[in-house]
Amino acid sequence: MPCMTATNSLESAAAASLRELLATAVAHGYERVGQAVFQREGDGFRLCHFEDVGRSDLKIHLNAHDAAEIALHDDAGAYRPLKTGPNLRHGWLLQLEGLADLHLALDLLYPAALANWRALLRGESIATPLRKTVSRQTGMYRVTGLITDEEAQGVVDSLCRTGCLRHIQWPIPAEAPNIFPQTTEKHIPLLCIDACSLLIAEARRVVKARLQATPPPPSV
Repeated sequence: MPCMTATNSLESAAAASLRELLATAVAHGYERVGQAVFQREGDGFRLCHFEDVGRSDLKIHLNAHDAAEIALHDDAGAYRPLKTGPNLRHGWLLQLEGLADLHLALDLLYPAALANWRALLRGESIATPLRKTVSRQTGMYRVTGLITDEEAQGVVDSLCRTGCLRHIQWPIPAEAPNIFPQTTEKHIPLLCIDACSLLIAEARRVVKARLQATPPPPSV
């Protein structure tokens, strides 16, 4: 966990603005979010995949907006439906003029990452409990409201733990306390504040499988 001095500075910056929070994070040595790492270069920044640091054959981009295209596909060219999946493609380098461009590029690579971190630092409750999410589903997904805590945890373990880089902020069960992401590294955390459509789809599959495997009650 960051030292108290850094934590206090980040909390103070979070009370101001997203840009101020990012500037303070950079000043305290934060250099990574998800699979992207950023480094000071003169008055600007270099941003690339953390596994590409030190490579000299990277494709150079000078426009922060190019991060949107970079985030679109994985190394094999397949579409990435989940921007926080552990499959950010390699081979690119964004050379950014300043903090504003870094802010924009990070938002395009990992949408709402900074905003969610700021909310956490400000003590705001922004996560939607899983039970509330599944209870408002309609149509073919209404059945997800029948998922048990054990089934939900199984979906999280099989789908989220390996397929997503975010820290879940909606506990199972709902009355359990949220856990502040703990890290000894200078990483901007990726926070999951709501069950995504991929999880809801898997929850539906799990519940349907249980219902289909359950024999009907005997007729009287």
